Amino acid sequence: MITIIATFNVKNECTEKFQKLASECIEASRKEEGNVDYHLYTGKEDKTKFFFVEVWKDDDAIDTHNASAHFQKFVGEFGDLVSAPPVIEQTVMVD
Repeated sequence: MITIIATFNVKNECTEKFQKLASECIEASRKEEGNVDYHLYTGKEDKTKFFFVEVWKDDDAIDTHNASAHFQKFVGEFGDLVSAPPVIEQTVMVD
């Protein structure tokens, strides 16, 4: 399994819009065959920092997700809501 941690720094005035856009993507992503888990977190102290934590069965599942209409919609719309490019990390469990 592969866990993706995607970090977004959202403009203060755009947090509600970002959460709405993200929730639409999350709802559809959870229905994908290769998805194991998919959640959005925000910083405990910095409410403009958001973290997607996604668990996928394998690389094929990630490729299918990245090509999906709901993910492409999210990618096409979040740009004006963030103050910096997102940081995306793919991880695998060590133990």
